[in-house]
Amino acid sequence: MEQPTVAVLLATYDPPEGWLCELLDSLNAQTYPSICLYVRDDASPHTALSRIEELLRAHITKFPFVLHRNEQNLGSTQTFAALVEDCSEPYIAFCDQDDVWLPEKLERTLHLLLESPLRPCAVCTNVSIIDGDGYEISPRIDQHRRRHIFLRGEGLAPALIHRNFALGCTMVMERARAVSYLPYPNELVHDHYLLFRAALDGAIDYLDEPQMCYRVYGGNQTGVMTGVVTKEDYFTRRIAVFEARIRRLSTYASLPELEMAEAWCRARISNFRREKGGFRALWRLRHFNRVTSLFELFALRFPAPLFRFAIRMVQKGVL
Repeated sequence: MEQPTVAVLLATYDPPEGWLCELLDSLNAQTYPSICLYVRDDASPHTALSRIEELLRAHITKFPFVLHRNEQNLGSTQTFAALVEDCSEPYIAFCDQDDVWLPEKLERTLHLLLESPLRPCAVCTNVSIIDGDGYEISPRIDQHRRRHIFLRGEGLAPALIHRNFALGCTMVMERARAVSYLPYPNELVHDHYLLFRAALDGAIDYLDEPQMCYRVYGGNQTGVMTGVVTKEDYFTRRIAVFEARIRRLSTYASLPELEMAEAWCRARISNFRREKGGFRALWRLRHFNRVTSLFELFALRFPAPLFRFAIRMVQKGVL
């Protein structure tokens, strides 16, 4: 029986050539026989589109590819939204420019999407962690990040309010579903948004065995505490971003957990600003997210050098 074609959606932005070539070689080595690769460059300032095309022609030899470029920088979420519109295949798989896929990744994730008894709306996988030189840091992301917990089943939207357990570069879903979720909001990274919407519609499933090598380095967009040095950075990137996320998620669903999240946001802001009653309010709501609440209740009162040390410990996974 003829197998459905899967559109692999790759967003690029000044991709390091060595890493991009490793990725493209791993895509070319996929065991799944019916693939079309869609690449959209997000207006890279230092990489010519012709050079990306050269690399694609040199490394993608087993299936067709389509290359586009944004006229202006849109960011990853809107670039992936454009990629969803670029393609027409019935299934889509998202892809990052700096990872390495294992040969059976696409075959196994599509099989899970189509054959899982959960009849999932989206699937994802575990990953191993490598550094910038390709050396393994950890065999599994849930060993590298202690609070990274994969979930499967129905009714997972409340669990996705605070954090996303699926890396977008492992996700596979029906294109029609991804199209139905357009437009994608800028307040959320595309994978978090898509998984939340999918969880509202039905079940999520995942493969526990890693299916790709996820590269962790200084430039990762979604690294833990990326860009946080000062307390003001923390407010802008952690508290204000979460508040905007909750406001946006509340437009898609009416959940008691979202109402609680809104109250928790107000308490976090009040605590950060040292307003009267702010500490007490956040302490009272600490059960919503105990780790983050306790961190903010105490670390935000540390002297600046001690706060920076605490942030480094979080970035290293110690805290």
